[in-house]
Amino acid sequence: MRRLIGTLTLVALLAGGSCKTRKPRHEVLVDDSESTVSEIVRANDSRVAAQLARGFYELESGAWRWTMPKFAIRFLLPDGVRGKGAVLKADLVLPEVIFKTTGPIKLTASAGNQSFGEQSLARVGGHTVSYTIPAAALTSETITIEFRLDKALSPGAVDPRELGLIFIKAGLYKP
Repeated sequence: MRRLIGTLTLVALLAGGSCKTRKPRHEVLVDDSESTVSEIVRANDSRVAAQLARGFYELESGAWRWTMPKFAIRFLLPDGVRGKGAVLKADLVLPEVIFKTTGPIKLTASAGNQSFGEQSLARVGGHTVSYTIPAAALTSETITIEFRLDKALSPGAVDPRELGLIFIKAGLYKP
């Protein structure tokens, strides 16, 4: 009987891999040993999560993150953009729960003291915003783009956090 219990225990350990329960991928914290710097940053890619420099909440539904009214993303410059400029594109969502309170939202993008313009998000739903990044702003291997919303949902009955937009992905591209 002891031999049978010992065998069953061994089989259970081998089948499970270990005694620890593994969390689903979307809940795993960033492991710096696997971090990379990329020109495209997705909300659900743990390898580039460290590039979400500030102003982001935890991953939700394994796919997206809420932003704060001010948020920043660090990008690796794509090959060949120095001296030529780049295009920044971001996929964002303005949810109805935010729009009901704020109405249209203006989103500005900048790096250092240089503004790249303002986009108006005037309807509920998905938006792809685009900014031209001049060559003068692309002086090192990476660039941190600062985003600022003119309005956001204050903490309260809907959520205890200050909420801006839903972030899906952003990237720097050749013009």
